[in-house]
Amino acid sequence: MVIRTKWDVEADGSANQFLNDIVVREIMTPDVLVLDITNTALKAAQTMKENNVGSLIVSKDGNPVGIVTERDIVHKIMAKDVKPSTMLAEEIMSSPIITVKPSTDVIKASEIMVKSGIRRLAVTDEEKIIGIITDRDILTVAPGLNTILEDLIEINREQDDIPATTEFERGICQRCDSYVDSLSPVNGLMLCEDCKEDEGYYD
Repeated sequence: MVIRTKWDVEADGSANQFLNDIVVREIMTPDVLVLDITNTALKAAQTMKENNVGSLIVSKDGNPVGIVTERDIVHKIMAKDVKPSTMLAEEIMSSPIITVKPSTDVIKASEIMVKSGIRRLAVTDEEKIIGIITDRDILTVAPGLNTILEDLIEINREQDDIPATTEFERGICQRCDSYVDSLSPVNGLMLCEDCKEDEGYYD
């Protein structure tokens, strides 16, 4: 498959069709890390660091039951000054896991992310998790989706009568270009949680 640039897409007016033709199977990360539910949050953090990933699947008796992300560790442990070795992965994981099929197009995947307020989706084939797709994966092949994601969030907020948050500022991270609900000023830039960690900065 030949990936065209956003300029090519905009030039011929076929952006929507182009994005609908890209399915998550083509851009997902196929290597999924799995950690047993009995492990600690410290073990989860160490595993993610060792493998240079931002999330892992939590399993119980061999079945996926949740997902732990760097954001979970920052918000549920570090921000509360909790010792990670005293908490189980089960206590900080997000559950249930929100999934999409490998054949789901990137527009649909981005809509699910927005509606669910998440940045990662598990990709399942016959109930088996075969990959992870993130907002960064989508924006890598479709940079123009920043605008689409922003519009979707505004539309959903109006439809669901969700008040605008005052605790965090929504917007586009000035380092990775992801559209997120939470931005923080770091060294003169507005960064998302992942990029804050890359800068070695913590709240």
